[in-house]
Amino acid sequence: MTMSETMTATPPTTTLDPAPPLKRCAIIGTAESWNQCPWGDATLEVWGLNDAYLIGVPRADRWYDLHPFHQMVFRPPGGRGSSGPQPTVPAGAYLRPAGHLEWLKTRPMPVFLAEGRPDYPSSQTFPKDALLDWFQRYWPLRRSRRGTIGPGPDYEVSTPAWMLMHALAEGYGEIHVYGIHLATDWERQAQRHNFEFLLGIASGRGVKLVLPEATPICRSSYRYAFEPKADIPVQMAQAEMLAIKTRGAALHQQIAALPWYAHQRRAALTMQLRTLDVELADTRQIAQRASLALETV
Repeated sequence: MTMSETMTATPPTTTLDPAPPLKRCAIIGTAESWNQCPWGDATLEVWGLNDAYLIGVPRADRWYDLHPFHQMVFRPPGGRGSSGPQPTVPAGAYLRPAGHLEWLKTRPMPVFLAEGRPDYPSSQTFPKDALLDWFQRYWPLRRSRRGTIGPGPDYEVSTPAWMLMHALAEGYGEIHVYGIHLATDWERQAQRHNFEFLLGIASGRGVKLVLPEATPICRSSYRYAFEPKADIPVQMAQAEMLAIKTRGAALHQQIAALPWYAHQRRAALTMQLRTLDVELADTRQIAQRASLALETV
């Protein structure tokens, strides 16, 4: 039976049929919460991705690397931080450790690739088209400028998103997520919203979701309108920076208006400008720390 058939076929049941066992899986990334996965729970499947084996994942039941092989660039032996020369990574390429393809080729568990390969015995073709068909009902409709309403585009921007979609389509009723924080600037802007949207679909379908306490996924540091806004320290620092720049601009104007012989006054104003430069640098660091604190919530 194909995957698309398993997603649509529903066997007949009676009140005498025993309930099928709950399908459970954990999606594992490389952020620090990955080790909170209950590795000893044999009923919980573990799904790894890309080069996450480098962190020492104890076991895995599936593996995913959906990236084109020809776009991969490989680090020399020794991994991150080795003293040897590091490869130049072209724009759009994916960095992998030396031996990564051989590692994928020799896995005993299913390895999902964009296209399965006969020389990779355990590889399987990732069912992208079947997943897109299954998820068509969830993408928001779009209203055109002419007022017509029609299907909207599909929405998936990371390997964890594809893995989550795969788990939902295959009927997993409990999904854990460990080591997926999507906390870098680019991940927060391009990927986290998509992943949280898909988690919302999972929750709406009655799936039990388990996230580690440390992840910033699906959480905030305040309740909007009912608690003080979390970015108040950032706003205060930004206001202070604006005030310092305004004072600095005024000093520049005073210096420009001085007669050529007002050396002492010019020196005093210049000293004030240098002091403002120091204050501006300090306030900018305060703003950066406050922004970082928001990102790591």
